[in-house]
Amino acid sequence: MRQENDISYRERERGGAGLGEVCAVSACADQDIVASKWIALEGTARLAGQHGERLRERFPTRMIDEAAAFDRYLSVVPEAATAMKSGVCGIRGLSQSGILAGLWEMAQEAGVGLEVDLRKIPVRQETIEICEFFGENPYELASGGCLLMTAKNGNPLVAALLREGIPAVVIGRTTRGNERVLYNQGRKRYLNKPKY
Repeated sequence: MRQENDISYRERERGGAGLGEVCAVSACADQDIVASKWIALEGTARLAGQHGERLRERFPTRMIDEAAAFDRYLSVVPEAATAMKSGVCGIRGLSQSGILAGLWEMAQEAGVGLEVDLRKIPVRQETIEICEFFGENPYELASGGCLLMTAKNGNPLVAALLREGIPAVVIGRTTRGNERVLYNQGRKRYLNKPKY
């Protein structure tokens, strides 16, 4: 069955957001996990756009205007194209989910475990401030614009993305077995199955 959260050449050629039919790449154990750009871009843009006046009572207008314009980052076509040429093994878009749900789904579909450092997950300061204001969790907020990728060695993939002007970072690694673990300042907790 084809998965809507994977990237296809056909989708790239159409110039869409980059979330299309499945291609012949999937995550496996013992691979680095790379995240592009920042999490929660889509959700932040939505909150800033819908509640701009309320937010401007608390935060500088410039900050809210910047957050509302995060939708300019939602296309993942450039990073998908670069990843396909740079040794990517698995790709997953996050248009319908937050980063934690995306990580769970990626691991579940591939039949692997994972270890992720929460502090390495890229997030904009605007997102942190707006999520705090509304009591939202940025790790559960819609993260369209962020692409999860796996590669045997994530550093060359990160370097290739950075050369194209696309921020990217290795946030963890897939593992053998089924444990899905998050680390935060030395504390360990297990990733829960997402609630839809």
